[in-house]
Amino acid sequence: MLYETLPGSDLKVSRVCLGTWQFNGGAADLTWNPQDVKVSKDIVNKALSEGINFIDTAEAYNNSEKVLGDILDLQSRRGDIVIASKFGQKHPQGVVGYSAVDIERALTGSLQTLKTSYIDLYQIHWPICVADMSEAVQQLELEKARGRIRHYGICNFGAKNMEALRTAGGKPLTNQLPYNLLWRAIEHDVLPTAAEVGATVLAYSPLQQGLLTGRFWKVDEVPEGRRRTRLFSSTSTSLATHGGDGAETETFKAIEKIGKICADEGISMTTGALSWLLAQPNVASVIVGCSTVEQVVENTRIHQITPAVEQKLKAATEELKHLMGTNADLWAPESRMK
Repeated sequence: MLYETLPGSDLKVSRVCLGTWQFNGGAADLTWNPQDVKVSKDIVNKALSEGINFIDTAEAYNNSEKVLGDILDLQSRRGDIVIASKFGQKHPQGVVGYSAVDIERALTGSLQTLKTSYIDLYQIHWPICVADMSEAVQQLELEKARGRIRHYGICNFGAKNMEALRTAGGKPLTNQLPYNLLWRAIEHDVLPTAAEVGATVLAYSPLQQGLLTGRFWKVDEVPEGRRRTRLFSSTSTSLATHGGDGAETETFKAIEKIGKICADEGISMTTGALSWLLAQPNVASVIVGCSTVEQVVENTRIHQITPAVEQKLKAATEELKHLMGTNADLWAPESRMK
């Protein structure tokens, strides 16, 4: 396993991070099927044995923090595991923008659920999850001083959002963003701004919810919940809210090209897609979700691709990148990342 110390911190993290959106304790959501707690436990244990020391969760992920808290023996190995979590989208009164009091309450709840005294990286889930940027920054700095968090980061912050945070005095360690070969919208202005403000990128959906694993070669093979993104026509599923035409033809054309490039290189599509991401500037770690122990193993097979292969993979998705434009939001017609 490869590791990287996040710039501006002493957090040494595996370049593959275990995402736990699927850790739902058997309660399905719009995207993921039910996952039994025992399966989640087996996945965590396998991830740790494969060298993954970085785990990402969120209060908004259905049961995820509770499942992690129940299966991780953090008291005995806390220093060996880097825990990232997020606040937002789970206010008991349905409030969207969290106040300082709300952030404090959310953090307290996460600490109790995760059964730990601190969180290594505490993130704002979306820009809309804070009522006032300056107040949020002050509260996060206070929580650092209290020792309840070691660092704070952001998720889904666009260029203007990052500038607003910087104006408010914020110094986020990371920005967690949707990024993969099929979804490169952040390359337009978000990636350059992240580098400018000193926020290292954590890439989520690095396999585009399974599309880059070689498992799906046509639209009707993709589970309905994963057809909610803007890559698919809004008529593909009633669960979609973007109302757009999607880019299904171009998406599967790109997948076919990627598959051939990886086959010629003698690697799986999963390995090729993750390795390409980790070769991109300012990307520290890729956040992979797993529903089986076998997927854990597959998702840790990182390959040192050559610059020539990197360019071939990029060229295979250039048409799709330009077609999808600058809106980096996977699900919304008007980006929530400003």
